[in-house]
Amino acid sequence: MHQNSTKAARLAQAILLALSTTAAQAAPSVDAPERVDTSALATSPEVARLIVTLAGKSDVTALHIELERVGSFVNRRLIPLRQLATGGWLIEARDSAKSDQTRPLARDEAELAMYELARNPALAAVEPDRLLTRTLTPNDERYPSQWAYFRSRYGTNAAGAWHYSTGAGIKIAVIDTGITPHSDLDANVLGGYDFITNSTVARDGDGRDPDPNDEGDWYDIGDCSNDPGGSENSSWHGSHVAGIAAAATNNSFNGTAGMAYDAKIVPVRVLGRCGGSLSDVAEAIVWASGGSVAGIPANPNPAQVINLSLGGQGSCSTTMQNAINTAVGNGAVVVVAAGNASANVAGFTPARCNNVVAVAATTTSGALASYSNYGDKIDVSAPGEITSTVNTGTETQVAEGYASYSGTSMAAPQVAGLAAMIRAKGTFTPLQVENLIKYNGTAALDCAFDSVKSCGWGLIDALHTLRAVGQGFNGDVAASPSPASFFKPTFFENANNYHLPSGSMTASPNTVWGQYGTNAPSSMTVKFTLITRNISVVDPKKYKIELIAPDGSVVKVLHDNAASFVTTQTVNASSEIADGLWKLRVTNSGPSSNLYIDKWSLGFPGWFTP
Repeated sequence: MHQNSTKAARLAQAILLALSTTAAQAAPSVDAPERVDTSALATSPEVARLIVTLAGKSDVTALHIELERVGSFVNRRLIPLRQLATGGWLIEARDSAKSDQTRPLARDEAELAMYELARNPALAAVEPDRLLTRTLTPNDERYPSQWAYFRSRYGTNAAGAWHYSTGAGIKIAVIDTGITPHSDLDANVLGGYDFITNSTVARDGDGRDPDPNDEGDWYDIGDCSNDPGGSENSSWHGSHVAGIAAAATNNSFNGTAGMAYDAKIVPVRVLGRCGGSLSDVAEAIVWASGGSVAGIPANPNPAQVINLSLGGQGSCSTTMQNAINTAVGNGAVVVVAAGNASANVAGFTPARCNNVVAVAATTTSGALASYSNYGDKIDVSAPGEITSTVNTGTETQVAEGYASYSGTSMAAPQVAGLAAMIRAKGTFTPLQVENLIKYNGTAALDCAFDSVKSCGWGLIDALHTLRAVGQGFNGDVAASPSPASFFKPTFFENANNYHLPSGSMTASPNTVWGQYGTNAPSSMTVKFTLITRNISVVDPKKYKIELIAPDGSVVKVLHDNAASFVTTQTVNASSEIADGLWKLRVTNSGPSSNLYIDKWSLGFPGWFTP
């Protein structure tokens, strides 16, 4: 026998020396549910190890027998590996026939095993040995301005949802003005198509072609019959929408973050000078979903989600409804911007069509945006202002850039991104995806479902939605777990390096999520590490280090002209809302330009502190 196996066998024998109450003698415990922690099962498809804590001075004599008994329920051998420094025993699930081969428990098996173990009153607690990971705060330069992602109140809660899904493997068709080359988009863009039949509108001289490049949608006075007295610069609208849905994220301090940043964009060009035709848009919808369009090659990248940040006045025509029905029949979720006319969406297409997810826009305070359409055809809402990818040219392309736009066009791709995040977690029908988004949102302030100016089921909540998916909810019924039923994470770290040039002030952001409106604790641990490069002596009196709350207030000066760097402190932050973007701000008044914020973290009291 291998030496390690011998030690394990001896350990198993040693465990038999203490449990005073055997499994045969143990009566079911009336408080077993209180001693079982199943919260981590929401995010764990399988569990390889459990942690069992014994009650008081209970003997461990019968633990091995108890493990054998419970193992028979789930067809596993439950093997004690070691006693932890915390007092609990680490238990591993192994194949019943091969004792040296780990065989994880499925979620339902783990729950059964945990509750069965907890029937023994000699066991104080049973929990999974969960995997804890660092929460993501993207290092994209403009992420701190994308407030909707990291605010649980009036935002989308995307930062917390990224812990569960980033949309990997899902394709989002952006049917819009096309797309421009951009370093924050290129890695996530697949081949699309230009569906504009009119070469004057398309500006590329040839009508439909396999190149969805945005040639610019600018127009002069008198060019457009739908705006005879006006002129507009190119909007680069499709690139802005694409960036919201799936811009590359955490990519070395470049640009912005995307909602479903591991999804792929399929750009489909239908809008050019003065807009686009219903016929082109309808056929683009069919093609994007994998349907057949005469004279056009089959789409090699059929989309599971389609975003339509476009529309016009009028009822939903037969042509448009048929296109949408085809797309949904092909399995695509069709997300549509409600429109920006501050009117009832019933008079606008395609937002008023059936089988779509119609999206209204809200403000930073959770109210219906003044420009947003509304009404009982609205399904959900999302924040209407966000920074994303564009080109800097006023007419033709000049250089990549970024801009903040407002509109339901900006709200819709956040919902499309959430749809992609859901679809990345399993097989769901378009209706199930729609219902999951609706049933797990939060109420907006002034646009309740039954109000005249309805914004549907309310603001999307990406975190709540993804956690509900993890709990097995599929949208078939209008019920979901309350956010209060989920565990609250307690450790948040940003390990990206932030440079501190001489005579500068630099802030490293850190996203706290999943607290749902509760205040930060009175004993919050702040840890930080500053490093130097090519500096032999650093004068700590030249640096000021501050903790900044999400509302911008200085919670505490952690270090100010002290004799040395203090890297760990306990801070009373109980007057501050916990969720949001916290910052470690450092002022460098010294001559050195080779100082960096290496990493820093916030720790809340509880299980999940490191």
